Amino acid sequence: MSIEREQIFWKFLGRKMISYKRLETGQVIGTGLLNPLIDRLSILVMIFFQSNFYKNTIVGKWKGKTVSNTFAPPIGSGPMIRALKGLVKNFLLGYSFPIAMTFAVTYRCQCKCVHCSAGKHIKEDIKELTTKEAKKLIDDAQKLGVTIIAFTGGEPLLREDIFELISHVNQKKAMPIMFTNGQYLTDENVEKLADAGLYSLFVSIDSPDPQEHDNLRRMPGLFNTAIEGFKKAKSKGMLVGLSSYAIRSHTERKMYKKLHEFGMKIGAQNIILFDGVPTGSMLKNTSEVLTPEQREEIHLYSAEHFRKGTIPPLSSQAWQNSLEAYLAGIGCLAGNIQLYASAYGEISPCDFTPISFGNIREESLKKIWFKMVQHPAYDHKNSVCRMQLQKFRKFYIDPIPSDAILPYPIEKLPRVDYRKY
Repeated sequence: MSIEREQIFWKFLGRKMISYKRLETGQVIGTGLLNPLIDRLSILVMIFFQSNFYKNTIVGKWKGKTVSNTFAPPIGSGPMIRALKGLVKNFLLGYSFPIAMTFAVTYRCQCKCVHCSAGKHIKEDIKELTTKEAKKLIDDAQKLGVTIIAFTGGEPLLREDIFELISHVNQKKAMPIMFTNGQYLTDENVEKLADAGLYSLFVSIDSPDPQEHDNLRRMPGLFNTAIEGFKKAKSKGMLVGLSSYAIRSHTERKMYKKLHEFGMKIGAQNIILFDGVPTGSMLKNTSEVLTPEQREEIHLYSAEHFRKGTIPPLSSQAWQNSLEAYLAGIGCLAGNIQLYASAYGEISPCDFTPISFGNIREESLKKIWFKMVQHPAYDHKNSVCRMQLQKFRKFYIDPIPSDAILPYPIEKLPRVDYRKY
């Protein structure tokens, strides 16, 4: 099915004045009479949409500053000012610098999730980054402009130096956040996370039904343990949310609504709802990718609650990949304002893109980043997730051997602009 969609923002005397159309490649073009003028003022359009979002949503406070999104720095903080400067710099220079980095500090995990995005990344013969290497990565990412550093895995609390790495983040430049399955949110660990200065925490919940969640994670009792850990973290004053995903079969059951209602019930301050992307252990299985109609259904639901200022907001990827979010400077984050670092130092466009552009053990993060943003697959902004585009997958995912350890080297894939085919 086509993802093409046109959105009209202003119509006068029956004529489209300001309107945009998203093409099947994920690119956005202006279709209104005034769009050429608006395109010259796109930085102002971005600020307008960004300010509307921040104005309507307030989820809490962090050291006296207002927080509108626990995946973004507090309003008025040093990291937020750096993020805005970064977006302006990206606009003026015509190419991107990263604003967020997801760092898989380890691939060790006690769960055996069917849908694990980190599946097939484990390398038994290679050691994970040392504390010294991990700290250098954090420093280099901050030098590039990163303002959010998200620690993930595997299960990041299985890494012995995780608290040291969190405290190493310079909070004048970036905010440390973490994704966890929740099993190790003990009283001691929660205390250590708070002392290390963790800004926000996301507990992964696949379903608000305990049995279904435990079955999907292949871990009996995990749901109750995770929710208890959630409550402990919130009691320490941390900003705490849930992270989940939307797939075709779940959306048919309105799972996104059930998760949102559950988040309201337990006092979550944010819910991140990723699209279920065919990656990791399910790299070649596209059967659960959302239909365009489902994606639009979730987008409209998220947008409605953003307008209402509902807490928690449903920060869905479907909204992030909408036209209004694209105009706000978001869209597909991969290789645009986000990068992903593996536990072994491999650098990819995002958590869900199993392609390596280089390893920080062999070349600098800055060099790898520019290699990425100058590649024809990533030298342009996209409104939607490339990993869900058939044209992108044809050239960059389908050729990856089924038995390959991920991420796969970009040098072994064709260097083409998938949009032209």
